[in-house]
Order: sequence, then C-alpha cells, then structure tokens
Amino acid sequence: MAEFRTPDELVARWIEPEDHVHLASTMSRPNALIRVLARTLAGRASLTVSANAIHAMGHCLTMAGVVGRARTAFVGDTIPSPRPNAMYNRLPWGDPYPVEETSLLSLNLQLLAGACGLTETAVPALVGSDLDPDPEVGPAPRTLPALRPDVTLVHAHCADRAGNLYLCGPSGEGIWGSLAARRGVLATVEIIVDQAPRGGWSIPAQRVLGIAVCPMGAHPQGLPAFPEVGLAGYLDDSEFLVDLADACGTEETRQAWYHRWVERPQDQEAYLVALGEERARELLLNEDGTGEAGDGQVTAKGFSYSLRELTVVVAAREIVELVRSRGYRSILTGIGTAQLACWLAAEQLRAEGVEITLLTELGMVDYRPAEGDGFLFSQHHVERSRVWAGTLEVLGGLVSGGKGVLAVLSAAEIDPQGRLNASRRATGEFLVGSGGANDIVTSTDTLVVARGGRERLVAEVGFVTCPGERVTGLVTELGRFRRSPEGDLRLASWCGAQVPTREAAASEALRRTTAWPTRPGPDLEQEAQPSRAELEALRALQAGTRSRTSEPRSGS
Repeated sequence: MAEFRTPDELVARWIEPEDHVHLASTMSRPNALIRVLARTLAGRASLTVSANAIHAMGHCLTMAGVVGRARTAFVGDTIPSPRPNAMYNRLPWGDPYPVEETSLLSLNLQLLAGACGLTETAVPALVGSDLDPDPEVGPAPRTLPALRPDVTLVHAHCADRAGNLYLCGPSGEGIWGSLAARRGVLATVEIIVDQAPRGGWSIPAQRVLGIAVCPMGAHPQGLPAFPEVGLAGYLDDSEFLVDLADACGTEETRQAWYHRWVERPQDQEAYLVALGEERARELLLNEDGTGEAGDGQVTAKGFSYSLRELTVVVAAREIVELVRSRGYRSILTGIGTAQLACWLAAEQLRAEGVEITLLTELGMVDYRPAEGDGFLFSQHHVERSRVWAGTLEVLGGLVSGGKGVLAVLSAAEIDPQGRLNASRRATGEFLVGSGGANDIVTSTDTLVVARGGRERLVAEVGFVTCPGERVTGLVTELGRFRRSPEGDLRLASWCGAQVPTREAAASEALRRTTAWPTRPGPDLEQEAQPSRAELEALRALQAGTRSRTSEPRSGS
C-alpha cells in the first residue's frame, strides 16, 4: 500500500543517487517533487533523467548538478513561445550533461514498451533526420530499446485512501511512464478523497510507492479543473516562467533564483508563502474553467498591422485553401505563430460551414481556443476541448497512423527542400530540439509558418530535425512558398506592394531576406493586404475578452 508522507520523506526513502528518474509529462508536472529532488540531492547525485521536455522546474535539476545524463525531446523554455535556454547552449558537447535526443512520440512508445514488459519498440519517426540512431539501415522503421525508469514522479489531482491516483484532462504521456517504472511511482496530489471519482483517468495503487499532499504542486505550470472532486484547477504562471527563463542567463542570476525558490522554501507551504496569496489566487480557475488573469477589452489599433499579423493572416488563407482543395478534416496545431494561423483559419472555415477538428500533441482534441490566451497548452483551451486524449492517440493514431490531418508548425530554420532545424544553431549551439515536430513532419502533410530572414531561411540546414518530403509549403511575411515541379519551395504569392515589376521586386526581397538559391515561381500572384475583418478576428483571438462558457467535452 502506498505510504503517505511529505515530499522530502518520499525522495529520501525512495530515490538513490544513481537512479533513473522519469518526470511524468501530463498536463500537470511534478514540480514540487522536482524542487525537493534538486534540494536534497544537490552535490551527491548523478541521476539519469527522462522526460518529454526539460523545461520550467526541470531546470532546477540542472542548477543543482544532480543530472548525469538525460533522454528527452525538448530542452528549453515554452513561454511566451519556444526558445533556447542559456544553460544548454553547449548541450551538443555534453555540457551540462550528455543528452540522448529523440522525438515526443518515440519517447512515449519507449515508455509504452517498458510498461508492457517488452525489450524494444519500433517507432514511425526519426528516419531521414539527424536524430536517426542508425542512419545506415535505410528506410525501415527504427527500433529503440524499451524505457524502464527506476522511479517515476507524478503530480495528480487527488488520491484515495487506498493510494490510487486520479488525474483529469488531456493525458499527455498518460499512465505509461508510471507503469514503466521498475520500483514504482512517487506522487504529489492536491487533495485526498474518500470516494473514487468516476471521471478522469487513474494510476493504480499497486504501482504507487508514496504520496504527499501538496497544494499547487504543479506550479508554475497549470492543472486542469476536476470539478467532480472539487478542484477548480489553475493556470500556468507565465510571469514566473518568464522570470525563471531569464534568470538562467547568468550564473549569478541562476544562483539567486535557485536560492529564493528551491533552497530557501523548505516545504510547499513556505513556497506558497513566498509566491504570495494574491498571486496564487489570480491563477485559480473559476468553476466553469475560466480565470481572471488577462481579461479585458482591447482597443483596436486601426487598420495598420504588424509583419507578424500579416504572416498569420496569409498563413490562415493558405490553410483554408489547403482544406478546401485536399479535404483535410483535422489540423494539428503547433505552438507560436502557427497556432494563431490555425485558430483564425478554423474560424473562417466554420463561417463557411466547414467543421475542422483542432488537435494538440498533448491530447486536446477538437478544442475551441479561448479568446485572450495565446499559450497553446493553457487550461483555458483545455476546458474547451470536446475530447481529452493523449500523445499516443494524437501523434500515434491520428497523425502517424491516420489520414486527413494537416499539420501547421513553426520552425527555427528551413531550407528550400523543406527540411527543418530546431536543434542546432549554425555555430553548433543547442536550440530546443524536436518535441513532436519530427513525428509530425515524418508522417503527415505540413505547412510551416515562420518569420523570414537569412538566419532562418537558409540554403541548407546544418541539422535535420525533420525531413522535408511532407512539407507542402511555407508562409512568411514575404508571402506563400509552394513546391515547384523541381521539388524546391518557391515564392508563389507576394505580400509586397503592387508594382509593375512585381517579379523583380520579389526577387530582390528574396535575395535580401533569405539565403535560398531560388527565385519566384513562374506565376507569382499578388497577395491581397489583410482586410479589416481578418485583423479584427485575429486580434480578438490574441487579446479579446474570453468567453465565460466552457465548451462541452468528454473524457477519453
């Protein structure tokens, strides 16, 4: 039977300095346990750490020097958008520790194999990229070893008195990281309940070593609402996460941040006192799944627009045309500018009577974005999902194993062949890694939305995070790029001012703002400027007043 203790007692009782510890990647992360792990093992551990992503409080483990090696799909920061973290610039050279880079679905399939008692698993991605562990094999699916951590850390909504854990919302990696653990699961929970809830999903008590009650144990990340057990949930603390990312810039600021938030608070109560009651209250969701932070009307900026808004509007037009011409039924939304284009296109399609299903890699299925919240994985959007699923269902069954899905992603670098790089700078320093991008681009048609510039539109990517064969096009502030008969991406529509020598103007813009050895397509179209209706719809999505009514949804 699971033991009920404090987080410090759980770590002291069950974690050894050389263990393989997995950080469960659900919609709530075990951040209180991560802080305890860093504080109590600092200077005396060399853990193997696996996680879908090392970000947010995961950086504490790096600051504490307790990681000997890691396996993950992403290292960096996600708010306000995916970006590199200064602590990991030299990651390709094993500093601060060696990392086995992989893709999101591949890691989840390794955990699934471990949970099922298998020794290895085939994965549908990685082939044709520089993430490929065995590039000499050819086009056959790659086989990876099963992943069996010693202990998995989880933050759950609640536990019953028998030690069963219950979670609600999109499942992310789901139960597989927990069931794959050789010794079992250490968990923090918001509350203990007397009666098992009917909704949500559960990790059985026989796999749970110990549980600690830890209110807001996922902070600074969010927790979906679970009304059946009386939990409203809470939002990601964007301000805290941005401060953390900024603090990682220098050794001095890292040490100050680590002392304030990891060393000084000796328990969760002290941590919440340091956070402040008012700040914690502002993060709480209301009973209907909405929150107070960020509400308010935005004054229209007039008819002028930014280059980013121009890119989003043109990308939305391209998505609408692709859906009309190719019959896509679902859109996998990447994070950042790509998601805004998806949201705008979905609204335009619905206005035409075309229903489109929006998906995210963590398991939000058929969601309607809440106005005024630009973070893709916000609890506001979670609550407006028709169905909650997980990474295996979305990236596996719906994307890799399905059909009729258009993916829309951002990119750090792209070359004329459509190959994407999210892993290395030109100097070799680390960017952020694949996340789910390699799984997606390997398996389904993909439109890329990116800012232009010679540092982004490169002649040849230095690291192939994603092969380019399924990349159907690119949208930047220059216009729309589409595949030519020769197979490269060429400018097909031009966002510059209407001039008599449009092709010459576009060619000059390509020369100045890309490193591509390319030219406009033979039938270069003039892109219409964003209309007032398009801009108003986009600005409402970014900064309008959120609806107070949650969309109906069901568990999955």
